[in-house]
Amino acid sequence: MANDSWKTGIYLTPDIIQKHPVYVERLRDEIGLDTVVIPFTGELPEDVMSLSPYGGRTPTDAELDELVLRHFDGRPVDPREYEQAKKFCGPAVTANGDDKAFRAIVEQLQNAGLKVWTYGGAWTIRRLTYCPSRPDTQRWFEAAYAHWATQYGFDALDITHTRYSMASFPLGLFGCTCSFCETAAGELGYDMKKMIADLKSAREGLHQLDGVRLGQVARLGFGFFDVVQAMGLKSGVLDWVRFRCDLLSRNLNRFRTVVHEAAPDVRFGTDTYPSSMSLTAGHDHRRWGEMADFASPLVSHISAFTCNTFIEWARFLQEEVPNLSEEDALQVVYRFTGYDGMGLPETVEAYGADEAATLAYRIPLVDLILRDLTKAKLYLPPDMPSYPIIHGEGWPRDGIDTIVSEAKNLGHNGIIWQGTDELMDYDFTA
Repeated sequence: MANDSWKTGIYLTPDIIQKHPVYVERLRDEIGLDTVVIPFTGELPEDVMSLSPYGGRTPTDAELDELVLRHFDGRPVDPREYEQAKKFCGPAVTANGDDKAFRAIVEQLQNAGLKVWTYGGAWTIRRLTYCPSRPDTQRWFEAAYAHWATQYGFDALDITHTRYSMASFPLGLFGCTCSFCETAAGELGYDMKKMIADLKSAREGLHQLDGVRLGQVARLGFGFFDVVQAMGLKSGVLDWVRFRCDLLSRNLNRFRTVVHEAAPDVRFGTDTYPSSMSLTAGHDHRRWGEMADFASPLVSHISAFTCNTFIEWARFLQEEVPNLSEEDALQVVYRFTGYDGMGLPETVEAYGADEAATLAYRIPLVDLILRDLTKAKLYLPPDMPSYPIIHGEGWPRDGIDTIVSEAKNLGHNGIIWQGTDELMDYDFTA
């Protein structure tokens, strides 16, 4: 697919659009807005609702236990988010809104000369992830996406959370290994039992390392073969990473095919996890052309996706590796994930995790974002339209300008904004 001209999009909620039509028009006229991405807040018909794995009611904890990702010791990975899951009418989808009002919002945007995309969920909320191998969950998403594609005049579906749990939740790296996933692994050419055994062996390898020596090596520099040797990694560990990517790729290819068959002119795409850590969430960017019409590199969530990952992985390593200091654990993580050498904080305290709103002023923001945007252009198919998602608020304006300029130089095809405080003055209280 040929590259598009430069796109300027924004995520907005229907209530903001309805209450502040002038805001949208000013964005169009002052920053060149041409696309608005809105969450689905309408209704789903009975034939779609009948396919929900929730069975038309709020599921119990025990029922959710069966639907969500399971660790290889058999337990659900994160029941803490069950209350959030119960607010949906089916995995990751809400459909109890006002359909007439929703259609009016779409029409309002189209009358303003704007393209309209909708976004909806997939397997993951934050930590909680629905098993991506269950046939009932796949049928549910297929039906919901086909309905959205055919009933509202959208230009594109921008499906979000098409991944495993955030990398900042280490436990999520070790699921799902339920019977459905074991079957899927066999279909894709993998041996689930060997993968689990090799994952356990790798963890034992961590326990046997000398933390002081590991810190020294991390500061000197280490590469792929050092990791293989130090942890005694076996082939099942790489198979595990590949299996999760293959499974999500197969599912997304299936969803795109359903959407294109139902509505050939509607584009199907998803946001993509930051390239440096995308494989941890099951995103193989090299294969994005098999399953999407565009990519949206999601580099805006510097706290939840990136910095919290550094912190949680450093803590995980300290628990697993004897005598590993916090400072050395962070350096190991930076080196392993490909974020080393840019001057990231040397201690967890320096991140100021409780003050996420000002995090952009405590880290080398531009270097961090551009490292992932550069990698995205290396990994994504050369002809894949790419629209990075960045913040237009909470980040320094000069940094935002640099990121946008360099995104153009790198060959990305537009920006999808989250927030506009740094781009344009607008009083939402008026």
